[in-house]
Amino acid sequence: MAYEERTYRNQMKSEDLEYFQVLEFESDLFIGIDGKVNQPMLSQLVLKEVQQLRKAIFDYNITHPNFIESLIPLKADRLAVPIVADMLMAGIMTGVGPMAAVAGAVSKYVGKRLEPYSKEIIVENGGDLLIKTSKIRRIAIHTGNSQFQDLSLKIKPREKALGICTSSGMMGHSLSFGKADAVTVLSENIPLADAAATALCNRIKKPEDVVKGIEWANKIPGILGVLILIEDQLGAWGEIELC
Repeated sequence: MAYEERTYRNQMKSEDLEYFQVLEFESDLFIGIDGKVNQPMLSQLVLKEVQQLRKAIFDYNITHPNFIESLIPLKADRLAVPIVADMLMAGIMTGVGPMAAVAGAVSKYVGKRLEPYSKEIIVENGGDLLIKTSKIRRIAIHTGNSQFQDLSLKIKPREKALGICTSSGMMGHSLSFGKADAVTVLSENIPLADAAATALCNRIKKPEDVVKGIEWANKIPGILGVLILIEDQLGAWGEIELC
């Protein structure tokens, strides 16, 4: 896959954080941490973590050849390594293949790796976010829909890391069967947030699907909020605070 410059990253920087990029084949992470932390050291630490996570996924696919390509849930595996087990469970809970949770799963373990070194953590992975913050932060929602320009989420301080994952049927290269301009899901289970965003976006093909989509998300344990944008319609549920 060709590298695509992610110009939106120039707009997401917070003045109180220092940022660095970790790039390993398709994995492209943009990370914000406390300014006083040893950034070069953490960059190498995260790179090694990403390499190990990617190896675990590809090794599992060798013994389970359908893992990476499957678009439907696969059975849970109590012998799988943690990242693979997380992806399998997220797929089961949302009705999609395990790779729908890969960005969120990688972010989860990168975030855990960073926790001993920084109180403030932002991990951006393909437009999906993990945020651990003691401050109120504003997260912009980017869509190609002119009716929803300058739309942002207000994220309040919380002790646990929060996943803010977005899927679009109109933008980006990720496979989607829906037509939503953007579907954003909030959860402290970051792989679940990622898989649920994909699954929910697949369900939104017209504005009339918004209500049913919210009802579907409301039934999944661990989902804290959803935002759906399609044409001139906006639907929100749970811990969604727009600003």
